[in-house]
Amino acid sequence: MSHRPTRLGDLQLRILQILWDRPDASVNDVQAALKPDRDLAYTTIATMLRKMEQRGLVSHREEGRSFLYRATVAADEVNRSAGDHFVERLFE
Repeated sequence: MSHRPTRLGDLQLRILQILWDRPDASVNDVQAALKPDRDLAYTTIATMLRKMEQRGLVSHREEGRSFLYRATVAADEVNRSAGDHFVERLFE
């Protein structure tokens, strides 16, 4: 968990919260967890997870034909980064 997150969008943060609660989640798992609040297409979530992986926020492993995702950053690391960003913006 060495990659320090920078600014995260609402959807990225929500996906990380899902992955902190349920490591090794498939795109379908993430989609189902988001569904009560946001009805997003499977491809939208898959694209977001792929972009988050490129940033070092999540990783995946293959199980059969599915990719299972897990967060690679800790919740406290994200909270600290968000707090730092808020303070920087406040005192600009």
